[in-house]
Amino acid sequence: MVNKPLSQTGAIAELHATVTELQDTVRQLELERQRLVRRRRRQVLLVGAMLSLVVHISLLMYLSQVYRWGGGSTIPEPVSFQFAIEQDEELTELEKSDLSDLLDEAPAEMVQADDPAVELEAQPPAAELEVGGAGALPALGGSGADSGANALSGGGAGTSFFGISSKGRRFAFIVDRSGSMSQSGKMSVAKRELAQAIQRLPDYAQFYVLLFASGTIEPSTQSGWTRARRTMVTRFLAWLNGSRDAEPTGGTQPKPAFVQVFSLELRPDVIYFLTDGEISDFTAADVAQMNGKGRRVIINTIAFGDPSSQDLLKRIAEQSGGVYRFVPSGGY
Repeated sequence: MVNKPLSQTGAIAELHATVTELQDTVRQLELERQRLVRRRRRQVLLVGAMLSLVVHISLLMYLSQVYRWGGGSTIPEPVSFQFAIEQDEELTELEKSDLSDLLDEAPAEMVQADDPAVELEAQPPAAELEVGGAGALPALGGSGADSGANALSGGGAGTSFFGISSKGRRFAFIVDRSGSMSQSGKMSVAKRELAQAIQRLPDYAQFYVLLFASGTIEPSTQSGWTRARRTMVTRFLAWLNGSRDAEPTGGTQPKPAFVQVFSLELRPDVIYFLTDGEISDFTAADVAQMNGKGRRVIINTIAFGDPSSQDLLKRIAEQSGGVYRFVPSGGY
């Protein structure tokens, strides 16, 4: 009976020792994590410095050749550079994705000895740039009827859908899959144009796709905005061309799709809206109300094979600064 309290005391002491050892291990792991973070930051800084050095050397060589060919008397033409001013939310996306990719790809031999004085910090943008009150700039391509004349140019990623080109970083596609889209091969053409529009995006752009009929269908590969990387584009195309959910059926009710797109945490820069039928219970005022709650979103509209809703589509495009186009079902 005397030995039992002693054994319990020993067990408690052993447990305390184990807890102390685990705490030391956790502290060591935290120190190691901080060391790895500093190491990766140095990698990024070194890669940036090397790229800057290569660019400056190339520029000096170019200017030297121009001066030599001109006999020292010809002033070389000015060299222009374009810079993009990103918004806070876009910088956050880049920090979460591009920076981690760059860190993982940096060669180990480029890492120098530990230098805690070298730190890389993300700086907020000095200013925000808004062009025309919208985050994207549309331009019309092709020769469709009633296509409008809103042709602009600007920076950012770009793509084209049924001949309407726009620039931005985030592109949403609201595409009709109602039963009438099965006529004249319209759904096959729409899928082909959608696939090409997604494939044109650079890998730093993002896309979001909704197919609508009586309800809304979302790709199984999609969870919020999808980065246009090759692997994600390949997965989306496999779903688009192989899923029975993407087949045409039902009525023409686009309002839930618009509500879903405008409910995203990050607003799109561009929305492409395609339909082939007459729309009811949905007005341009409904879209304007959704679009008026933040930075204006460019909405490009396409009437595919049936112009019965062209007045509505024209108003939606005009109110958002987008482009309307009618595309004959057999002529595209």
